[in-house]
Amino acid sequence: ATATTGNIVDSGVLTVAGTSSFTTSANNADITLNNTNALTGTVALNTSGSGNALIDNGITALNLATSTVGGNLTLTSGHYIIDSSTVTVGGNLVATTDAANGSIHMDGLRVDGTVQLTTHGSGNATVVNDAGLNFHASTVGGNLAATATTGNIVDSGVLTVAGTSSFTTSANNAD
Repeated sequence: ATATTGNIVDSGVLTVAGTSSFTTSANNADITLNNTNALTGTVALNTSGSGNALIDNGITALNLATSTVGGNLTLTSGHYIIDSSTVTVGGNLVATTDAANGSIHMDGLRVDGTVQLTTHGSGNATVVNDAGLNFHASTVGGNLAATATTGNIVDSGVLTVAGTSSFTTSANNAD
């Protein structure tokens, strides 16, 4: 689905068995899919300028394909959230699993802003960002593994992790 001059919104539940792609071509237009959708295949989200994207995938696992969101990206799933390719976010990333001990595994991130993770129950979280990693307040019910490829790892909010925590910086002299 492509909106050439405006936003993309849902007024009902979207159920797609195959892949999904949502693109806003207008500068700063948003994608808001906030009903409890069921997008089974990979999902690509693309905005121009500082457009935001929000998706609630109900109880269906959320698998992001190559995506570029100029603004903030907000993801919710009642299962797990993964990326199968590079996910570029010009703003902040918020990823939440809200049922089924859902985990978050996103190892292809290019997030410029903060990263906020919330897992349900004993769900684990793994994130790898191409630059530094700035955690906003996050709650992980299981284990957290975080890697910053070329920068520092910092927190701008409280991290609560019930399991083990692993923080890795890959660049020389990164803190």
